[in-house]
This record gives sequence, C-alpha cells and structure tokens, in this order.
Amino acid sequence: MPRGPFERAPGPSRLLYSTPDCAQSLDAFQESLTETIDWCGPRARRETAATCLRTPSLRPRLLVDEHRFSALEHVHRERGHAVKRASPEPASPRAPGDLGGGRLLVFFPDDTTSDGGAAMATGGFFDDDNVPPWDTWVGMFREDPEPAQQSEDYVISWVPPVFVEAVAQGIQANPESCIQWLEDSTTLMAQRLKDLR
Repeated sequence: MPRGPFERAPGPSRLLYSTPDCAQSLDAFQESLTETIDWCGPRARRETAATCLRTPSLRPRLLVDEHRFSALEHVHRERGHAVKRASPEPASPRAPGDLGGGRLLVFFPDDTTSDGGAAMATGGFFDDDNVPPWDTWVGMFREDPEPAQQSEDYVISWVPPVFVEAVAQGIQANPESCIQWLEDSTTLMAQRLKDLR
C-alpha cells in the first residue's frame, strides 16, 4: 500500500537503497544515464509522445507496489540486452554533466493522485498516474529524507530535449508535486548530482 510522507527526527538525508547502487560512487548512475540517453535519444518523437519511449519488451510492473525496485531492475536488464543487441560495441562514456540536451526529472510514486493532468498537458509523455515513460528511467532511490515532508522513494528519469518544454507544462499541471525537475527537488540525489544540469 502506498505510503505518504512520514515524521522523523531532524538530520541529514541518508540513502538507504538504490538501483543502480550509488552508495559508494556515482559511476553506476553515470553508466545508467549514458545507456538511457543513448537508448531514448533516437526514439524520442513529439508526435508519438505516449508510445515512443514505452518499448513493449521493457514494460515493467507498476511502481505503486512493493515491487518497484524490481520493476526498475527489469527495465535496466531488458534495456541493457536491447542496447547490446543493437550495438555490440560499448558506447563511449559521456562526460560527467553531459545530459545530451535533456534534463533529469524526479517522480515520487507514493505522492501521485493519478489525476491525469500531466498526461493531458504532455500529450501522453506522462501516463494517467504521472509516471514518466519506463524507457527513460535512470534509477530508483529510497532515502531517509530531510525534510520530513518528502516521500522516501523516487525515480530519476531522463527527459529528452524534444520533451523538455512539454514536461515543464506537465509539472505545472501537477498540483501534488509528485513530478519535479531534479534540481528543484529536496532529494539527496539532487544534492549529489548538482553538476548534472
């Protein structure tokens, strides 16, 4: 069952769990980001916003239950296999901070009211539950957050350049603030990734 924000004693945020594992270093995050950009960049089309970044073979379980981390692991695994089939040579690593013209987005699955406003504002980039397309998912994180109003679980996804303006409109249409630009969020990963803007 989804849980909302909880009360805790004041103190710094702590990362409890992440996929990929970012406890010691951001290298795994950077690898996932590079793969996400390489996969999504050529597929991103404004005219097919609802489908172009929802590859059927990568389709995960819902993010609103206790299996959300395995859902993200499924996307990573299947996307990794698809990337290797398409290009056996490893992709050139991106320089830290290189977002390929896109932006990073954070989605708090426990905070969505599933009102469909962001989906309507973006032509289907977000679904009716405000979930960004699964092809764009870079990582999922659980933290013991400060401030206490922030939910503990969130997904970071990459927004291709052609969708940045539409996603900004979707964020404006989202009254519960379950979708935010990463740099505008209070997440620990926003602090750790502040150079990726």
